[in-house]
Amino acid sequence: MRFPEMTAVKSLARHVASSGLAGGFAVWYGQCRPDRDYADYVYRSILLAVAGFVVVMTVVGVWLLALGKMTSVPEAACPPAAGIAAAIIVFYGRLYYVSSLKSYRAALIDANAIHAVGLMLAMAGYNVPLKRMLRNLSNLGSVYGQDIALEAAYALSLIEEDGMDVISALRMAQASSPSALWQELLIGIAAIYNSGGRLRDYLQGKYESLAAKKALEVRRYNEKVQGMSSIYLSVIGIAAIFIAIINLVFSMAGMLAGDALVWIDALIVVPLGSFVAVRYLQAAFPEAGP
Repeated sequence: MRFPEMTAVKSLARHVASSGLAGGFAVWYGQCRPDRDYADYVYRSILLAVAGFVVVMTVVGVWLLALGKMTSVPEAACPPAAGIAAAIIVFYGRLYYVSSLKSYRAALIDANAIHAVGLMLAMAGYNVPLKRMLRNLSNLGSVYGQDIALEAAYALSLIEEDGMDVISALRMAQASSPSALWQELLIGIAAIYNSGGRLRDYLQGKYESLAAKKALEVRRYNEKVQGMSSIYLSVIGIAAIFIAIINLVFSMAGMLAGDALVWIDALIVVPLGSFVAVRYLQAAFPEAGP
């Protein structure tokens, strides 16, 4: 059964996807390597925005009616205004989610790039063809990360399925990759193939530079761990002593019964402080997280 309304919404989605309202997000969406095309994503975003509009407008309208505040024009305009605001938030929230997903994929690729380059270097030492390197990477997502496997599979598909030559495929894969580091790697490999240089020498230099960068990141992370540990122990220790003293004073004054503040420290302050410290360290070096 065909619904003219849904066809009209799909046509609107295609127009919005190529317009200034959402067209700027198309590149980011492509870098996420999605299964659906961008117009379909915009179409689903429009449907969710309409649903958000209806739900919020209904809830606000029922709430105002229950309070008896739908007696003037400004009050009557509140439900549709709230619904429009909710629709805009849902629609652009979906689009900006694409940006955050792209950045997240780039961070994962950057974190595992050194391991992928190490594997490619080992294979280059045995004169393994580039297509075989890409195929091996695409099959080792559980080892080197699904995002690197997806990037390798995309480059390989351009060569095998679209019939591109190696240099053109690498350049197209580079242009649509979310990771600047992976882009640089593919540009370098394409340049080696174009000039007839030795791929092993390039990968060796790339691996050494990534190893030096990784060592620097680990050293900085260890310094941050030491600094955060000192701050954490000082703050938690001082807070525990301070709360214990306050609890004792209040208990002696008869204003507090038992160790209520001590329990607050044990159940709220310490866990909250631990959570903040762990999140800070994970943000400083995502690879160290679980």
